[in-house]
Amino acid sequence: MTMEGIICAQTHSRRLRIGIAVLALAVVGFVFTGWSALAASTENKAIKVSIVNFQFTPAEVTIAPGESVTWVNDDGAPHGLEYHDGSSGKDLLLPGASYNRRFDQPGTYDYNCSVHPYMMGRVIVRAR
Repeated sequence: MTMEGIICAQTHSRRLRIGIAVLALAVVGFVFTGWSALAASTENKAIKVSIVNFQFTPAEVTIAPGESVTWVNDDGAPHGLEYHDGSSGKDLLLPGASYNRRFDQPGTYDYNCSVHPYMMGRVIVRAR
């Protein structure tokens, strides 16, 4: 084999190794992206309830078991959450703060603001 042939073979071998490495990275990236998308699709979504103008907006939300509700205090005053079923809530939610609760069991969960009891809301958890 000539020197030119050896150099050509080495170049071809190097290109082949680079191509295989790029392909392997692409496969790993695709698998990781696919798994991330699958995890995101099965991840529990959170419904937002805004506390603004001394009311819960929306006042009633409907979710599936295993989903969460996030309350965000978008008001200028402190608020809190207390549940009528005796579940623990949040005593004080300062402006800009948030509170999240996951609901695993179907049912109706009524709540009110612990600071302003006339502010009321409801979470309905429907069986799948």
